[in-house]
Amino acid sequence: MVAERHSVVSRETRRVPVQHSSAVTRRPSDPESIGAEVSRIVQDEARALGLDLTPAFFSRVRSFAMFLAIWGEKMSLTSRPHDVDDLAFHVIDSLMPVALAASGKLPNLGRALQPGMEVLDLGSGAGFPGLVLASASRAHFTLCEARRKRTTFLTVTAEELGLFDLTVKGDRITPSTFSSAFDLVMTRALDGVNNFHTIAKAALKRGGLAMLYASPRQAADLTARRIVGFELAASAPYEVARRGETVPRAIVMWRKA
Repeated sequence: MVAERHSVVSRETRRVPVQHSSAVTRRPSDPESIGAEVSRIVQDEARALGLDLTPAFFSRVRSFAMFLAIWGEKMSLTSRPHDVDDLAFHVIDSLMPVALAASGKLPNLGRALQPGMEVLDLGSGAGFPGLVLASASRAHFTLCEARRKRTTFLTVTAEELGLFDLTVKGDRITPSTFSSAFDLVMTRALDGVNNFHTIAKAALKRGGLAMLYASPRQAADLTARRIVGFELAASAPYEVARRGETVPRAIVMWRKA
C-alpha cells in the first residue's frame, strides 16, 4: 500500500548518500544473498527518504532481486544482474514518484496509484518501474513488453510476488493497441518507446496522466516542448544514491487535455 508519510530528495535538498556496510566487504554472489542485500539497501534508502512501506513490499523486493540474479544474464534483463548496488538503484529510482507525489511535486499522481485506478507501463523490460510500483501500491497495473523472454519473466515473477492484480501484455506497442481506459501511462525506457505521447494519448482517459522518468537534460528538453493533446502538469528533479554518489534524475508529467 502507498504510504501516507513521505519526504523527498531533490536538487534543492541534497543529502549524504546512505553508507552501506556491504560497500567495504565482499559483495554477495549467490542469488538468495543478493536478494537479501538489495532488500536491505532499499530499506535503508526508504528510511532515509521517509518512505513508510510495508514488510510485504521489502519481501517482494528481496524475491524480485533474487529472480533478476538468477535469470538476468540468461534472459538479457539487466546489464549487471549480480550487482546489488545497481539493482537497488533501479528499485529506488522506480519508487521515487511515490515520494514526489506525497510531497506535492507531482499533483494527482497519488490518486492514480490508488485502488480502482488503471496504470499502464510501456516497455516494462525487467520490471522497472512496473513491478516495483505495483508492489508498493494498490492500483491495477498493465505491463506492456514486446520481447517474449522478458514477457515470460514478468508474468512468472508477478505470480511469484503475489501481484495478482496485474496484467502482462506481449503486444508490440502502437497507438491502436489500447483504448482510452487508463488513469496513468508511464515509461522508464524513454529511448525504447517510440511515439510515447501518441500512445499515451490513445491509452489515457480524459484528464489522465502521462509520466516519464528522465535525465535532467531530457527533462529540460521535454518541458520546453509543446505536445499536442497534453498540458504540462509537473517536472520534478530528484537524486538517487548509487555506489556512494548521487545520480541526478527527473520525473516529467503531463495531463491529457
